[in-house]
Amino acid sequence: MFRKPFRTPIAYALLAFAAPGLAPASAATTAGAAAPQVRNATIRLNPVPGRPSAGYMTIIAGAKDDRLMSVTAPGVRIEMHSTTMDGGVMKMAKLDDVRVDAGMGVHFDPGANHLMIFGLTGAPKTLPLTLNFASGAKVTATAMVMAAGEAHAGH
Repeated sequence: MFRKPFRTPIAYALLAFAAPGLAPASAATTAGAAAPQVRNATIRLNPVPGRPSAGYMTIIAGAKDDRLMSVTAPGVRIEMHSTTMDGGVMKMAKLDDVRVDAGMGVHFDPGANHLMIFGLTGAPKTLPLTLNFASGAKVTATAMVMAAGEAHAGH
């Protein structure tokens, strides 16, 4: 699991306010202030039409431990995947859920945990992602959609 800790209020403040690329991406939540938050949600289009695109984000944990069970968006199918190196070979595996521990941040980054987005056609500017947690929390974040090779400060 590729989790990096955010254990201090200063780390939260820096994430939320210090870097414009890390501005809150959460558009709505059904569980209030204790729910996890999403930052820096982006989707990188695959340069080969018809192939899945990749999604990245940072989840800032809520007040209690939780599990991310799925991510959904209109008109596409999304799977959560991990990437690991095994004997010099990069391997990808589908994840059924992702642990989100209170006081921690969970990163979905290139070469690590990420979203695989199937069926994304055209080149929309944004895509609303709904994160569904075991606690019943649902967090919606608007992901910026970027062309393959387009630079983005957050990833």
